[in-house]
Parts: sequence; C-alpha cells; structure tokens
Amino acid sequence: MVGVFVCSIGFAATPTSKEIISTLTNLDDSYATPKNAIDINKTQAIRLKSGEVAYLSGVEFGDAGRNFWGGYILTRPKLKQSQILEYGGQANRFKVYNAQAKSKPIQLVQLTSASSGQGEVSSRDDLVYFDGWKAYVVATAESSSYPGRYSEKLGEEDCKTGENIESTLKVVSEADYVLRTSKTSNACKGAKVTIKEDKIPFKIR
Repeated sequence: MVGVFVCSIGFAATPTSKEIISTLTNLDDSYATPKNAIDINKTQAIRLKSGEVAYLSGVEFGDAGRNFWGGYILTRPKLKQSQILEYGGQANRFKVYNAQAKSKPIQLVQLTSASSGQGEVSSRDDLVYFDGWKAYVVATAESSSYPGRYSEKLGEEDCKTGENIESTLKVVSEADYVLRTSKTSNACKGAKVTIKEDKIPFKIR
C-alpha cells in the first residue's frame, strides 16, 4: 500500500549555487558556454533510497542550444559532490513526492525532459527514485504535438495527418500503482479525443 503527498519539507544548510557548481564531477556534461555558466533556478531537499539527504536542482545552461538549455543537478553534501543528470533538454521543472511502499518510506521525483524540431514538440515525464546517483524509473508518460504533413491543396499542414498526445502520471494514494492517463487525437481543433488509462505497478528494487 502506498500513501503519497507532495513533499515541501525543507532542510537546513541548502547548498549555494556556487557550492553546487564547484563540486560537479561531470562538468563536461554541461551544455553551457562556458561550461560553468549554469543558473540554479530551484533547489529542494530529497532523500535517497538509503535515507541520505541530497538536493535536487532545476538548472539553466547559459548560451546553450534550443534543445539543451534545461537540466537537473543532484548534490550529495555527504560526499561533497554534485552531478548533472541525464534529463532536461527544454525543461527543468520537477516534483517531489513522499511515498510508502511495503511499510518503507521512499521519495519519488518526477523529472521532465522535452525537445522540439521540424514542427513537433515532445516531452517525457519520468517518475523516479534515487539509489545513490542512479535514478530508477517507476513510470513514464510521453506527450507530443505534431501539426501534420504539409498539404499543397490546403496550403498548410493537414491537421488530419497530425497527432496530439497528452499523458500524465498520478501516484494513487493508498494503492500500489501509478495511474498513467493518455489522451490522443489528431491535430484538428475539436477532434475526438481517445482516453486510455494504465495502472503501472509500484515497484522498488
């Protein structure tokens, strides 16, 4: 059985932007120019699977390409180290949840990755927990928007050949699953929407 609520608990000694950036062990993974031109937008305390207190930051990489300006950094004061995570792109927002699986507390983090190109916009939400530096994915929801192929006859994209997909994740209180809801339609205004729901078992390794 899993009980969940959005976590807003703060911890003392939140690392400063300077401390976060100066302790990065994988600065070469930064898309910023120069590499350390990283802006910290939001930092929040989280607990790893072991119970260790760490800090997750949503960041912006300075002078980065369109699909690479956003990202995340995990900071572990215990090790005096930080790492850039493999999530982001055009996103740097996150949500933290407190959960309990099989009577054991665990924190889940919803990370967003996004990109765009050739008329298509896509995003992915990953619900993860951290075991050390590694993020284990519990559930994923993908969304996208494609206006359709260009029509010579219409003089614009044919919305009937396009597709809109909107997917969301919800950790269900007092249950052992994550509910993923997907809404699909073509790209035309007022198009019929097909809704699909999946129950994804909540598993912790």
